[in-house]
Amino acid sequence: MHIHFDQTCEAPERSKTMAAYGTFRVTDKKCATCNYYQGARRFGMQANKPYYVYAAAGTTPCLANPNRKVTANSRCLSWQKWVSIP
Repeated sequence: MHIHFDQTCEAPERSKTMAAYGTFRVTDKKCATCNYYQGARRFGMQANKPYYVYAAAGTTPCLANPNRKVTANSRCLSWQKWVSIP
């Protein structure tokens, strides 16, 4: 995982700006690639296929475990593949 900090940093697809975000492969079983994750995220493409997930830094509630706050780098046994990842 890579964390990038830059106040003028634009998100990889240049559609929105994020001050800090993590980069994850779509095959990683972490919250950033989970269907229950509620944080801001988007795809990075390689060879016209989703290859990376760029997820905003910070905590967010988990839909699978409502009493738990998670980061994009967190893991749990409730992980399910994000439906947007083919």
